[in-house]
Amino acid sequence: MQTSLKLAAIFTDHMVLQRNKAIVIWGQASVDATVKVSLLKGQQNLSTQETQADELGQWQLSLPAQTAGGPFELRVSQADNTVHIQDVLVGDVWLASGQSNMEWKLSWQVDNWQQEVADSSNGNIRFFELEKSYNAQPQSHIPSSGWKIASPATSSEFSAVAWHFAKRYQQHTGIPVAIIDSTWGGTPAEAWTSTTALQTIKGYEKDATDMLQNAQQWQDEFNHNDQLEQQKWQMLDSPDAYADGEILKADFDDSPWTPTNLPTDENTPLSHIVWARKHLQLSTKAQKVKINIGELNQIGRVFINGQQVYKEGWQDTTQELEVPADVLQLGDNIIVIRAVNSWDNRVLIGKKDHFYLQLDDTKLDLSGQWQVSNDIEPKIPDVKFYNWKSGVLFNAMIHPVINYPISGVIWYQGENNVGANTLYSDLFKGLINDWRVQWQEPALPFLFVQLASYLKQQDQPINSDWALLREAQASALTLPNTGMAVTIDIGDADDIHPRNKADVGERLWRAAQHIVLNEDIPYSGPSIKNVEAKIVAGKNVLVVAYEHVHGGLNIKGDELRGFAIAGSNGKFVNAQAVIAGDTVIVSSAKVKQPQSLRYAWADNSPANLYNSANLPAVPFRYSFDQ
Repeated sequence: MQTSLKLAAIFTDHMVLQRNKAIVIWGQASVDATVKVSLLKGQQNLSTQETQADELGQWQLSLPAQTAGGPFELRVSQADNTVHIQDVLVGDVWLASGQSNMEWKLSWQVDNWQQEVADSSNGNIRFFELEKSYNAQPQSHIPSSGWKIASPATSSEFSAVAWHFAKRYQQHTGIPVAIIDSTWGGTPAEAWTSTTALQTIKGYEKDATDMLQNAQQWQDEFNHNDQLEQQKWQMLDSPDAYADGEILKADFDDSPWTPTNLPTDENTPLSHIVWARKHLQLSTKAQKVKINIGELNQIGRVFINGQQVYKEGWQDTTQELEVPADVLQLGDNIIVIRAVNSWDNRVLIGKKDHFYLQLDDTKLDLSGQWQVSNDIEPKIPDVKFYNWKSGVLFNAMIHPVINYPISGVIWYQGENNVGANTLYSDLFKGLINDWRVQWQEPALPFLFVQLASYLKQQDQPINSDWALLREAQASALTLPNTGMAVTIDIGDADDIHPRNKADVGERLWRAAQHIVLNEDIPYSGPSIKNVEAKIVAGKNVLVVAYEHVHGGLNIKGDELRGFAIAGSNGKFVNAQAVIAGDTVIVSSAKVKQPQSLRYAWADNSPANLYNSANLPAVPFRYSFDQ
């Protein structure tokens, strides 16, 4: 019985092949069948190769490398069965991977996203997104809906960082540029690393060995967990509880519910699917009405007098919004909130000083007692984060594409490894080396984003897990053909997903210009060259010499910030810092004999040192005792 000829799912119309590298094609055919593959341009046959399928019907062959161009046709045949793949381009293909900040789509309210989408028509930029999947064993199936050509109809769902990277790349080179998007928010680096590699990385040996030795048991558990996951997501946005409108009415009997003070805070979260109701008595009508819930973590709906006035997804930021004035009425009004947290089941509603209904110029504080219940709908199933387990994302979302030649990798991840900082340096370098082994390219370019600032800025220097993670990330620069985009200056204290993705893509692109295209351009912010202790004007100072100054050091603002020094007691204090040529002179009257120095060493730093290319300086710490 003849098996239908199939190619791996990455081989579809509109695909992009990597230029200047052998073109690897693979798929499924009848057992022992002869498979012929040709690359054509118009009527011209550029290359043809044949191979024989094995005893499982699997086959793979290579065509000679091509220079950038197209469109081409890829023609694959077995006996009288032929597959035609049209509109094939040859250019530079990049794998974009990591967690949510790389996954973050243009339409998820990134800065200027609507204009970006409107202007996105470009037949030479194409995206291929792998669907989220995890597995206990390496997979060959590629879960995806195929290649997408950049246009206003498609680009809203492109990774914003990858889009800005690809756009700059394509504009500069003029060649086709493709992104293979393999991302999953909230995932750690060990999930993206093969278990064979993890067996050699300190701190991960045991889990990796367990996954290798008990793969089937783990997969059975994963399958059960996936069923619970499906149930959970069906519940999260189900309209069943309010479809008849009864729970939204003012006269609905909520007396059995629990009187609860809102807003909540981190120490008093709610759980499961939460319903909250509050009555408001109004004696006057307003011309302009706004509502601000402050916090709706992380999925929710808000109704006023039975009418939905707001809907928030997990990727949205709660904002003040205008609502139709006629939704309110004289006398009794009812505000109803439905909220649920798909991430950790810790539901937060409201935020101090940002929880109000505004009627013209009058703000009505919504803080205080609400009637609250989480018994209206079934409890959310206990779904485990098995996509965090060692190797499982590598198996399902990286291994299936390791035969596909690429130009390099852009990577944005680390948030989920904050707290495991001492392990991350070896882990991250191990991941890079692992992927280079998998692609059989020891010098495969690997460009990554250093974590942005996050959480509240502190007045005084304190220890920081985020700073330690950034240091661990930077240690990967000791590997060849790596580049780092510093983003310490474009974070958001209140949002782990900063919405400025354009600068992130731009900085990754600069690294690609230098490392991949060998262009002599500024690609890094100022980085520490050395530190010397000196006496200047009668006081002890530390002089930091920088490289990558590219025309000079600059600051944004009226004074240089972000430096801290300590004496032999190890207690850091904020320091004064001034630029002197390609150096920065750092001192403090509180530290007579400085021994240690830090820059941008905080969860969220006010650091503001740049070079003339407007690239921020690299955070660091230095001690004469190290």
